[in-house]
Amino acid sequence: MSATRTLIHLVSVALLLLWSGVLLYFYATGRITQYLPGDGIFRPMVLMSGIGLAVLALINLFTMGAEDPGCEGHDHGCCGHDHSHDAHADCGHDHSHDSHSGCGHDHGHDAHAEGDHEKGHASHSHGHGLLEESSWTGRLVAILILAAPITWAAFMTPDRYSANAVINKGLYNPNYNSTANADKFSLRTDEAAKPAATPATTTADSAAAKADPQAQSYGSFTLDDLKAQVPQSKEGNFILEVPEIYYTGGDIEVQSVLAGQSVETIAQVLPEKVNNADGRRLRIFRMLVQCCAADARPYSIPVEFADKAPPYKDMTWIKIVGKMAYEKDGDQTVPVLKAERVEETAAPENTMIY
Repeated sequence: MSATRTLIHLVSVALLLLWSGVLLYFYATGRITQYLPGDGIFRPMVLMSGIGLAVLALINLFTMGAEDPGCEGHDHGCCGHDHSHDAHADCGHDHSHDSHSGCGHDHGHDAHAEGDHEKGHASHSHGHGLLEESSWTGRLVAILILAAPITWAAFMTPDRYSANAVINKGLYNPNYNSTANADKFSLRTDEAAKPAATPATTTADSAAAKADPQAQSYGSFTLDDLKAQVPQSKEGNFILEVPEIYYTGGDIEVQSVLAGQSVETIAQVLPEKVNNADGRRLRIFRMLVQCCAADARPYSIPVEFADKAPPYKDMTWIKIVGKMAYEKDGDQTVPVLKAERVEETAAPENTMIY
């Protein structure tokens, strides 16, 4: 194998290992949990693809010196040209040892006699693929196309949304009357009494709010039902996710039971820009993923303090304990957590809710 073909082969192996390494890196470090939900086959396929590419790279590496089938020895058949002496007789040209040039190919035996057999075949390229058949400029471009994007993604792709991205996804425009995904986060155990789900889109949410702008009654709900459905901390606080609190704004019976109860939740924080003239409120939120991180949307509620709200850095993770309250705001009932205790905390294992 020539030095050029050896180098190209090694570059191809390196590219396979690069792609394999990035996939396995995202899986092994847990970064993939920030982009894809846990159910389905997405995460296992990333692992399987990474292993498969690594195996393919190693096979190519260990078989690098193997000859192409049919090209061993002095067999010219792999070139795609018939060099047999009998075939020359039918060519209609003089193929004597002094005059092989009539066919447009130099078949001189002197070149073979000198042992420069590989050079004699150089005019019949055995290359396969872009890296072998292109010029060096083309090869470098192809390598950059294959290597640069995956490398950039591995080191530069953020694992979380920025504050501006969360705001642009509707942080300050919640629709507490929406029933999109309400079946997932309803505090009711009775499936028949849960709000019926609607498609989780902004258009559907707006249409639902216009058609039925008030919180709904879904049948009896008691404190015993709440205790049966929601876990409690050692202090007796009901441990709820922000989307669970969010959807209580559309259920009258749940509101009547949860109001005044001590609730504990973990969320990210941003400044409150709605009904906050006295500066006593913050907005907490969690991102909910439907399919992948690209379609995530924030579910948020206001948190109110007795005095001026603490100056937390944007997107900080905090743990809040407080009492639930509900306020009317136009045609919506807004869940408000009246904070009694708040502290910074580590991000949960899954920063997004699936």
